[in-house]
Amino acid sequence: MTDLKHNAPPPEPRPEDIAPAAAEAAAISAEATPEMVSCEVLMTMEVAILARRAPRAYQMCGLAPYFYTQLYPQEADGSHCDRPWLYSPLLEFFLEEAEEFFDSPASEGPDAVLSSGLWVEENAAGEEVPLTATARVLKSGQIIMIQAVREEYAERVRILRKARAELLERRKITSALSSFRKMALYDSLTKLYNRGAFMDILQNQISNLRTYAPNLALLMVDLDDFKAVNDELGHLAGDSVLSQIGELMRKSLRKNDAPVRYGGEEFAVIAPNTSLPQSLQVAEKLRRRVAEHDFGIGRTLTASIGCTIYRPGEDSRDFIARADLALYDAKHSGKNTVCQRDPWMPEVPGGPARKR
Repeated sequence: MTDLKHNAPPPEPRPEDIAPAAAEAAAISAEATPEMVSCEVLMTMEVAILARRAPRAYQMCGLAPYFYTQLYPQEADGSHCDRPWLYSPLLEFFLEEAEEFFDSPASEGPDAVLSSGLWVEENAAGEEVPLTATARVLKSGQIIMIQAVREEYAERVRILRKARAELLERRKITSALSSFRKMALYDSLTKLYNRGAFMDILQNQISNLRTYAPNLALLMVDLDDFKAVNDELGHLAGDSVLSQIGELMRKSLRKNDAPVRYGGEEFAVIAPNTSLPQSLQVAEKLRRRVAEHDFGIGRTLTASIGCTIYRPGEDSRDFIARADLALYDAKHSGKNTVCQRDPWMPEVPGGPARKR
């Protein structure tokens, strides 16, 4: 025989048992407004909500999340902090923007929102707390939400911040190295390449030449009677002249020409893609500019210039020596003149040289 007591329906609850439970549920339901539920949910998501009651006057909605209580102290009456910007300059800055936003037409749209960037606060334990803030306009009023960023996102931000700092540091180092390289390449007085850079540039230009089409010129320039300037007017006047010569060369020469302070009052010009006749034109233009320039020392100055072109396969030292011989020719032809040396002529001082 089947035991029917196990299949019998449960007894009906008695009215006297239902009343207290219903009353308690009704009371909880009455207290749990939609706003309260929303605040409780947001609190679990690490979001603090401050409702705007008046300009710069806000009130915490519901309970404050844990991060908020660790960052901002309670009010004097023991309630949660309603003015966190007093303890955060960045939040104070956002509050100023939020106040303008709330009072502007931009806040009247249905999806009106103002968001801050990410910033970091440090709590009492010395821990960094990444935060964002948002100002919103809801049907029920205006609010500011302060949210703690999730750890995995915050970690990505920290990595990006570290990478950015390292990138900026590398840029500083690169900039410093670039400055040092520039200092190593240039003469500080004339702002032209120095002699060390001269050899590097010359070798590089020679390496890039096609042996069947030599097309590299070299000019050697010497200021005539420059020693008298230093002896009679002083070295400050001499330095002023040298500085002005550097500016004249930069303005007179072509874009691809490389002007060099070779030493003392002697200069050089490495002129790529330049034939011997073209080098004479470049040299003559520079000679004329120097002779016509007012150096502000009460006397005119002139320059003697020698030029030549590269002979395929020759050593760079022979190339320089031939340009020096052309300069020697110019000096011994009355100064303030331009002479050239043919790369296929014997390199003998006082030998064949063309004077322009």
